[in-house]
Amino acid sequence: MRGNPRRTVAIVIALVVVLAVIGVVAYRAGRSHSATTPPSPSPTTQPSTLSPGPSDPSTAASPSPSSTPQPGLQRGTAAAGGGGRTTGPDGLPLGFPDTPDGAATAATNYLMWLNSFRITDKAKADAMAQAAAADTTARTALIHSCDEIRSGMHGLTADQLQPARGAYAVANYSRTDATIYVWAPEVTTETDGTTTQLWAIDAVRVVWAGGDWKLGGELIAKVGGAASDPADTAGNPTSAEKRAILTKVPSDPGDITDSADQTWFEYANAAR
Repeated sequence: MRGNPRRTVAIVIALVVVLAVIGVVAYRAGRSHSATTPPSPSPTTQPSTLSPGPSDPSTAASPSPSSTPQPGLQRGTAAAGGGGRTTGPDGLPLGFPDTPDGAATAATNYLMWLNSFRITDKAKADAMAQAAAADTTARTALIHSCDEIRSGMHGLTADQLQPARGAYAVANYSRTDATIYVWAPEVTTETDGTTTQLWAIDAVRVVWAGGDWKLGGELIAKVGGAASDPADTAGNPTSAEKRAILTKVPSDPGDITDSADQTWFEYANAAR
């Protein structure tokens, strides 16, 4: 009996397919036993895309507070205890220029010499009054002033005005007449050693006579007080402290009611 050729071909094809499937399965099984597990990918750090937020005001640095120092008095050219071209009795400075500071220097020095323990010697006091007076009328008034001041020095061993620690103002000025305010301590020492520092403002009037600034009458024309004494009455107030005191209106101004309106200066030889 002869076989069917189509059937034979079909059987052959089927066998080929079966063998191919078996080969694929065997290949995959072999790879599963030889392959290594690949390492897990390392995590990568992603760059931040967040914008920085506003600074925290609670942690922000606070600016240091700034303070503007209070300006002090300008230093003038008047010198307490000097400045004259010549000297008179007991070293009294004489011979001052015809300028506002010349008038201020003259007034200050007359006050220092004629309102001090020097005048306990009447002969010296009268001689200084003669040298400082503008005329005979002024000389008589000055001698009277010195006699009165001397009467209040009983029981003292020292009495000296110290203007270099204070300040001065040219209250009025012309080429022939000037009024000078002097704010300074008068330092007195009693026989028991007690020392007193009395701060006050003295008004001194000088006139231009005989080529110099001279006293036109009594030594002290008016007396007043500043708004307060320095914090340390025995010390040397700073320029700023002087300004703070002298630019305030005093509650008890005495006879000088315009001290706060003046332009005050430190002396050229201001104490420090």
